[in-house]
Formats: sequence, structure tokens, C-alpha cells
Amino acid sequence: MVCPCQNKSDEKAKAYSDCCEPLHLGLIKTVTAEQLMRSRYSAFYLGLGQYIYNTHYPGFRGNANVEDYQASAENTTWCRLEILNSQTTGNAGIVEFKAYFIEKDKLHCLHEISNFVLDNEQWFYTDGNYQPKKVEKIYRNDPCPCQSGLKAKKCHLA
Repeated sequence: MVCPCQNKSDEKAKAYSDCCEPLHLGLIKTVTAEQLMRSRYSAFYLGLGQYIYNTHYPGFRGNANVEDYQASAENTTWCRLEILNSQTTGNAGIVEFKAYFIEKDKLHCLHEISNFVLDNEQWFYTDGNYQPKKVEKIYRNDPCPCQSGLKAKKCHLA
């Protein structure tokens, strides 16, 4: 299976088993803020609420619990991630990204500039600044926004 984060190596999409899965299983730690961002996106895509919770810095979770993250992940059809910018300075990281999800016949774009912190050799998401949201109608015969190569009616609008 291709990793949902769509990270590439030599222009070829990485397999989930070689990308985010070892992070999700706790076999290795993230090395950069961008790697954590990608693994969190994959966790949302796959419905891994515990991982999402564990990688959100405790002081920034508010009253959210594992079940909240799990429900959010399971109730959203994520389809594509774009990393626009990634910077690390000392124990702080910033990742600007666009994450696309489908709701009924509409493509939504979540554009965020996210903040990360390195604490005790572990990267955590803290918070982010949302940019204006974009919504576009998806027509059945359009290429699917997940970039599968299929028409939307044969993929996410099936």
C-alpha cells in the first residue's frame, strides 16, 4: 500500500510499511516536524486516533480525548496532502500544508501553517493558523482529487 502521506523517494511514492507505519507502531521516532506532520496526516487518513492524540502536545490538547480524534478521523474522507513549506529552528518547527478531503460531492482544502515542538527527543504538534478554506464541486467524470488516475465516480464518489 502506498503511504497516505504521499512522501516520495526517487520520484516514487513510498510504501506505507517504509514510511509512516513504523512511526504509527512506535518502532521509530519522528526526526523532523515535517515527518511528524506527514505521519499525523496518515493517522487521520487511516483513523488512528490514539496516534493523533499521542502526538498532540499535552498543553495544547484542551479537553480533546482519544475518542474525539478517532471520531474526527473516521468521519472525514481524506484524499491528498501537499507540503508547501517546512522549517526547523532548534526545538521548533513550522510546516505549511494543504490537506484535501471530500464531503459528499465537494473537495475541501484545509490550508494550515502548523507549529511543532521537540520535547525530550520527540516531535509534537502544538497548534496552527488556518488559512482561508477552499471548497470546489467534484463532478462525477472529473479525475478523482486523490490523484488515483480514476474518474471521481469510480473512486471517492462511488
